[in-house]
Amino acid sequence: MTAPELSTGAQAAISKVPLVFRAIQKLMDDPYCKKTNPSGIINAGIAANITIQSLLLERLNSISEEFIASDLEYNTPYGSAALRTEIANIFDRHFAPVTAVSPEDIVVTNGCTGAIEMLTFAICNPGDHVLIPAPCYLALEGDMGSRAQGVVTPVQLPLEDSMDVRQIEYFEKAIADIKAEGKEAKMLFLMSPHNPLGASYPKKVLQAFLKFASKHNLYAVVDEIYALSVFDRSEAVAPFESVLSWTDLDAYIDPASVIVLHGLSKDFGLNGFRMGWALSPWNKNIINVLRCYSPFGYRPAYTDRIITKFLADREYIDSMLQISQRMLANNYQIITEFLNQHAIRYIPCTAGHFVWLQLPISACTKMLRARGEISAAEANSVKWTKENEVMVWDDLVDKYRVYIPTGQSFFSAEPGWFRLTFSIGKGELQVGLDRLLEACSS
Repeated sequence: MTAPELSTGAQAAISKVPLVFRAIQKLMDDPYCKKTNPSGIINAGIAANITIQSLLLERLNSISEEFIASDLEYNTPYGSAALRTEIANIFDRHFAPVTAVSPEDIVVTNGCTGAIEMLTFAICNPGDHVLIPAPCYLALEGDMGSRAQGVVTPVQLPLEDSMDVRQIEYFEKAIADIKAEGKEAKMLFLMSPHNPLGASYPKKVLQAFLKFASKHNLYAVVDEIYALSVFDRSEAVAPFESVLSWTDLDAYIDPASVIVLHGLSKDFGLNGFRMGWALSPWNKNIINVLRCYSPFGYRPAYTDRIITKFLADREYIDSMLQISQRMLANNYQIITEFLNQHAIRYIPCTAGHFVWLQLPISACTKMLRARGEISAAEANSVKWTKENEVMVWDDLVDKYRVYIPTGQSFFSAEPGWFRLTFSIGKGELQVGLDRLLEACSS
């Protein structure tokens, strides 16, 4: 006797388990600790702001309360009115919206992962395409494809065009190819500040993107999850400007086609609380359908209540964000001094928790020679490939005990790139850099 087959959707999901999960499981099973596990794996891959962890623990422990009767009941699945009011206030204080944000235009979700999946269900029919600039956030393929069956379509472009309007040419070709196959594209998904490049899009680039979306009748989802982790505000770099702040948004796209995402995980360092939110002041239908889907992503009533109290201390929140930005800037300085000293190529960044870098080819030749796959005479002819990138990545985790995700996980067009998270404790960061250097030394 055999069990009936799983659905085709379930079988497809099983066949597309992300590459990074292989290393993340090893990391979770054997994490580094200076005192108890110094040979464990350094986590320099997951985007989590550890620099403010002690501040957060102190604050959360000071406001945690005993359970009350309402914590045992069903709560509002899209976020209590009190919680959505505090989130609206975050937008009003930090995103410079043209008009004050209404709590009624916010849907709280089980992390931004839940918001992204729900939006894919709402916007796409199974098989519809979602256009995303590559490299891009590694989990999007699962978020949009595993259950909602959207087709994530990373648009490959040269790194030098990643923050330039020239990239729209690549998007025009991509959508033409989709239409030539008799398929449809329904969504343009953008992250600003960008993951993994760690920079805000210049306004003229976002304007070009929105004009493109309008031309092709696409929804534009703008994920601003790193908006409050901008640590370089110098005049030389493109500033972060939320689309909520544009007085002329309707000159580029019907605002009803725009949805903004944000949440607790990155700017507030609370990945484990699993709380994100979607906002659209211009489209009640989107908000209503997300409310309909929200019972599938309930958060505990207690979490709703504690986070409401946490966000309500506005003086603390604003101070904490300033401290976070200073600490991110300090760690970024440490990482760039190291990369410059050792001539490791990287893309300068201004926001977020990580830097996009290309390991020197010596990491590859060292790995291949250790495995007996090349001779010393062949070392000078080695080039990065997708295959040896994964082999180096395996060595980084298994042999050198440091986890950074491989560029292939981000749909990088050029092999040899990795994303290194620097928003960890300075001690761990230094150990991770030492181990990385060992992997690259010839």
